[in-house]
Amino acid sequence: MNFVVKSIRRLPYLFLVIFFASGIATEYKIQLGDINMIGVAVFFVASLVSFWVYIKKPIITKTESSLTIISASMLLMAVFFLGGVCEYSVHPKFVETRGLRVSDKNPADVYVAKITSVPKLTKSGRINAEAEVFLVDENENEDENENKKNNVLAMLTFDTCDVSFKKSDFVAFSASLKSTENDETVGFNYDDYLRKKGFEATAMVKRYEILNSERGYSLETSASELNDDLKNAIAKVDVNGVDVSEEDRDARNLIVAITLGNKTEMDDDLKEAYSKAGASHLLAVSGLHVGVIILIVEFLVGMLIAPKRYPFTFALTLLAIIWGYAFLTGLAASVVRTSLMYTVYRVALLLFRKANPINVVSFTAFVMLVYDPFWIFDLGFQLSFGAVYSILLFGQPMIRKIEEWVPEIKSSFKKEGKRRPLKRLYGMFVIGVSKLRTYIIGSVSISIAAQVLTTPIVLLTFHKLPILSIISSLVTIPLVSILIPLSFVYYGFYGLSTLLPIFTPVSDFVLYLATLLAKAVNAIVYYTADFSFCTVDRLPFYFYDVVVWISVFLLIVAYYNYRRLLLLRISVVISFFYFIIALLDGVKEKESRMLAVYNVNGVTAVNRMTETNTLFGCTDYAKVDKKADEFWTNQLRPSPSSEERNFFEFEKQRVYILSDKDEVKQTLKSPLDVDVLILTDNVATKRKDLRNFRYGKLIVDGSNKYYVAKKWNEERQKSGADCHIVRFDGSYISKKD
Repeated sequence: MNFVVKSIRRLPYLFLVIFFASGIATEYKIQLGDINMIGVAVFFVASLVSFWVYIKKPIITKTESSLTIISASMLLMAVFFLGGVCEYSVHPKFVETRGLRVSDKNPADVYVAKITSVPKLTKSGRINAEAEVFLVDENENEDENENKKNNVLAMLTFDTCDVSFKKSDFVAFSASLKSTENDETVGFNYDDYLRKKGFEATAMVKRYEILNSERGYSLETSASELNDDLKNAIAKVDVNGVDVSEEDRDARNLIVAITLGNKTEMDDDLKEAYSKAGASHLLAVSGLHVGVIILIVEFLVGMLIAPKRYPFTFALTLLAIIWGYAFLTGLAASVVRTSLMYTVYRVALLLFRKANPINVVSFTAFVMLVYDPFWIFDLGFQLSFGAVYSILLFGQPMIRKIEEWVPEIKSSFKKEGKRRPLKRLYGMFVIGVSKLRTYIIGSVSISIAAQVLTTPIVLLTFHKLPILSIISSLVTIPLVSILIPLSFVYYGFYGLSTLLPIFTPVSDFVLYLATLLAKAVNAIVYYTADFSFCTVDRLPFYFYDVVVWISVFLLIVAYYNYRRLLLLRISVVISFFYFIIALLDGVKEKESRMLAVYNVNGVTAVNRMTETNTLFGCTDYAKVDKKADEFWTNQLRPSPSSEERNFFEFEKQRVYILSDKDEVKQTLKSPLDVDVLILTDNVATKRKDLRNFRYGKLIVDGSNKYYVAKKWNEERQKSGADCHIVRFDGSYISKKD
């Protein structure tokens, strides 16, 4: 086990961030609470004791190695529980809707909030803003209210495309505050997505009023305003005042997306094409874009400042430019992450000369998670660090391996006689081919390596596997690498043209060249997306699949570094049993039968999965299909057919969907016997209304209004009836194996 000790000593921050992040995720799911504090104390003391024994009594090599592993394991477990402590301290609490008493005339559903982020315009024409909402318990008297105020972090959606408030303003608004805590299990859950970002509530705001302001100067606001100005500079009309064509508009929107991180104006079809082609990473300003800028900046600054002679000046100049770019993007989270990572790397180089990149990346991730534990659930955070770890772990070994397979061209001409000019010409050709070979091998290796750890994350999130993404990246990434600096050249000339109009033709010409390149990238993406096999959809992938995937690849990396055959055997055994279990699980899942009743934005969905997959009582199939696709994929089922009938059988149970009020009002000679009765469209609010039915299980579908669900909840508490209310209890799922 010496290689374990060597790994911990060589990459301490990697193990640190793995255990810390695991503690955060565990605490979010299980909520251990105060047990975390006990765990930190117990394992920290245990690590100190074992370390003391190791120092005092290193009897034999084997015992010494064991004590080292025990001490390190205890310390890592303390870090694990420390992650739980950090998450527990900021875990979103359940929010009850409580009105803030502004006055006796206006007692309820009025809240005061402080805007904590720059308002963002959404594609739907609404404004989203993070806010700190202040709550006061109405049941307390006014004197006690002064000491009972608390606040929650909420995502406010303003039903307007224009707001006059900014970050740090106080706003009074009237709306229904909704907790992000729910049990909905079908498809993408927006509330759960927000909750993993630390939000405790959401609200749709239609009426608001700006109160006193603490605005002052906001760096984030200034960055956002500059970002908007540059976006408008790209999206402006042509020189002659004529609106740009649709193709040019798509190209300019691409430029805005890859340089400024603003995708609000991008066409949905174009976004879908990038998704199918596996090129969505090009649209998000990420480590790839910052990496290109870093390479260019290092080259240009290195021509002016000697890095070895003036290391501090060189580093400060680089960091100033990189953080300046982060400011241009409106301080986008992904750019800030990469800039912070590069800052730590540069500082480490200044302090330690030779810094291990994996330790630098891990230390950066650890600091960021201490600052905000919920970043571990952020997809951008996962993909950014996943890609960096992939390149660091697999990139260089893959480059060396491919270089062994692809022989280098060498000149066979002699240097004498009249053939020397031909020799020189051939030598230039060989140099060009060699550089092209190095570039292609590097591009292929980096493209493949970057997807080793990001692919499982993409599969877990989207259940899609873009097959042609590597091939398309070989062409699009070089073009984007040229497009990014060309766009910034345009920004520079555009800024000069606002002061000196003589530069206007130059800026327009540079914009014309950038638009041509952007058109080429869009054309390649559209062409790739047209292939029917470019993406495999509806792949079932779960969290344990990600764990197995990453574990196997890390074992392979460890084998490559330590040449321990045991590590390779363990990876093979894990892979074998994983595929066997996955195969059996797939067969079992397909043989299982399920009845699911859920709600998709007010649309009833009664889903029967037997030999076939069928939707009953669905009034908007497209809306259900869009949200429930992930649910059907996880159940290994194809897209369902839709039937309008309201009566069917499931496992010898008779199921009836009641959606017509006339069926409730009419008088029958004898009640209709059913096993499961599903109420929808607000047909009834009391048990006596259902005199025409004799039923065993009652399900109140989520399409019923809130007051109807509340009435049935009161009815359930009084009678103790077997009643499932989707609004309060989440989706109803009955599974038969």
